[in-house]
Amino acid sequence: MKILIYILLFITGGLYVLSKILQLSTLELYVKPTTVPLFFMLYWFNAKRIDTVFVLVLILAFLGDIFLLTDLENSFVYVLLCYGVCYLLLFYFLWKNYQPIVYNSSDIVYLMGFFVVWTFIAYEVYDATQEAMGEIKYYGLIYLLILYLLFIGAVFQYINVRSSKSLWFLVAILNFVISDSCFALDRFYVESVQFEVIYAIYQLLGVFFLVQFMISSPTPLRLSRF
Repeated sequence: MKILIYILLFITGGLYVLSKILQLSTLELYVKPTTVPLFFMLYWFNAKRIDTVFVLVLILAFLGDIFLLTDLENSFVYVLLCYGVCYLLLFYFLWKNYQPIVYNSSDIVYLMGFFVVWTFIAYEVYDATQEAMGEIKYYGLIYLLILYLLFIGAVFQYINVRSSKSLWFLVAILNFVISDSCFALDRFYVESVQFEVIYAIYQLLGVFFLVQFMISSPTPLRLSRF
């Protein structure tokens, strides 16, 4: 069954990316809503115990996909709300896996460098897109701040814990950062098939790595601290 799920994910994910490359909206309409349920099945068959919060994250991600594919009035606001709440719920896992902070001098230097670069990138993305957002720019700003803080939390936790579980979480959030940035730039800055393809690939990878985070063990990685 697990192998079958991986095969189905590969097929549906590939078709979804293909729909972006060839701009086939009808194909996207049929294949995109199937990806999150398949990720849920992958989680279901691999998890020792089902986490209610994570199931809610997947449900909201599924609803966000549906709203993104529909032409309902204010549907994009609902998209932002669904994914924004998803990211808020992911803070729960930062709290759940919290350990007392122990940073050395090198860690602090790395974190300061990351903080400066990430702040600059987040500001530039918002500055490039906020004018075209119009009335929803405040929703976009709140959404960006949530993702901004979530990525900082994921990096800080990984540097502190250095476990396989924290690494999966960090990689998942990084993929969401890339996908959401490309989506915002495509929708509110300059339309680009390349942005759409990157968004599609990294969004799928983000959910996949989240599932890996949920089913992985908190095994410490053997990484030296310089």
